[in-house]
Amino acid sequence: CLNQKGEIVKLILTMSLFFSAAVQATILPPNDLWKQDSLQITANLDEAKFNAIIDSVAKVYEPVVAALGGTLVVERKWTDPTVNAYADQMGTTWSVAMFGGLARRQEVTEDGFALVVCHELGHHLAGYPFYYGDDWAASEGQADLFATQVCGRKIWSADKEQNATYRASVNPYVKAKCDTAWTTVDDQNLCYRMSNASQSLANLLAALAGPLVPKPETPDVKVVTRTQEGHPAAQCRLDTYLAGSFCGKAYDEKVIPGKSLGMSNNNSADAEKESMNYSCYLAAGFQIGYRPNCWFKPLLTAPKFSSNEY
Repeated sequence: CLNQKGEIVKLILTMSLFFSAAVQATILPPNDLWKQDSLQITANLDEAKFNAIIDSVAKVYEPVVAALGGTLVVERKWTDPTVNAYADQMGTTWSVAMFGGLARRQEVTEDGFALVVCHELGHHLAGYPFYYGDDWAASEGQADLFATQVCGRKIWSADKEQNATYRASVNPYVKAKCDTAWTTVDDQNLCYRMSNASQSLANLLAALAGPLVPKPETPDVKVVTRTQEGHPAAQCRLDTYLAGSFCGKAYDEKVIPGKSLGMSNNNSADAEKESMNYSCYLAAGFQIGYRPNCWFKPLLTAPKFSSNEY
């Protein structure tokens, strides 16, 4: 009887680990960039900055997660060389794991690292479109969009003086887009800052996928026939981060769009319709800031368009 109980406990633990791993959502595909890591690397972030950035974002989002019925837990793995980050949910525990291997990459700036934290929170909070067959994890493209449209705006909107410093160096193409999307100087400056952070992550993605470094002025021309749930190409992801920066639709933190419809309907037209209340869509008349067609296929009728400009 004891042996049977022991085997049952082992089976339960094994199944728990399997299902936990099955729903982990990572910012990067599996990679071997960890081989290039060392604790002695001179990087943009040291351990103190690593923890400070995590603290600043977590402080803002702990009450948001709590209001939705979860408890935010951030795992800080500074000595781990893994070049990645992931989100996971087990019951009411909503986890984000951050690794020193990613933070020590030369491509990753302090703001770029903050957007990684935002991306992982996006898996928990961003909603439609979800990973197919999953009831909590927003797709990779949607987590990217959330990082700039919602999270970056929330954590940096009060930093007006620092945001203003990006006006002198912003990419001209991005500046024109930001100035079209936003009418106030403060909003424009914040848009510039988020584009700068987005380029940091694009540079990291280029190190993984290579050889071309994504640029704002060369958007991905791919048009998918079905929404891609996994990691889009590097250029497509930069396009998505920028789209979030350009989207001025107000977001409601009390809602995870599509989640209340249940797993069987959370990627349905009804879920898309609900998400229209909180993000930019061509079908709703937005000409800027909508999800790029290189990973997102709208279910609802949209006006005809001739390019992938976001």
